[in-house]
Amino acid sequence: MKLEVLLVVPLLAAACRSIPDSRAESLLAADRAFAADTEARRLDGWLAAFDAHGSQVDEAFRPITGRDAITAHMGPFFADLANELTWTPDDARVSEGGKLGTTTGRWKLARREQDGRETVLATGRYFDVWRKQADGSWKLLYDVGDEDAAPAR
Repeated sequence: MKLEVLLVVPLLAAACRSIPDSRAESLLAADRAFAADTEARRLDGWLAAFDAHGSQVDEAFRPITGRDAITAHMGPFFADLANELTWTPDDARVSEGGKLGTTTGRWKLARREQDGRETVLATGRYFDVWRKQADGSWKLLYDVGDEDAAPAR
């Protein structure tokens, strides 16, 4: 019997490691939904993801905090329908307590030309901090991105 336990325990441990963390998956899903909602509803989708005390960082890495400040900063960008901001999360981590999480991924800033062509203006990586709400949903506390370095010539 001891031999059976010695054989089964490592197999169970290996199986548990291969099962995705459902908390991280729910956070990835929240970030993907944020991207889709922003694509569909532009500024309204962007704002809907933020916690009431949430912040995003501007190009000079200064925090912009609260719905009114974020609206003032992002409103002109989203008002121009040729502007496109897209992103794809590639990793999520959730704290042991389960109330905080982070996502990271790639973003792209582009402009849709009148002939339909896309002009990519910038790409980079982002890092977001999220807080789990009482209803189980996630809200964005902090959004920051870093533009890729220009390719060497």
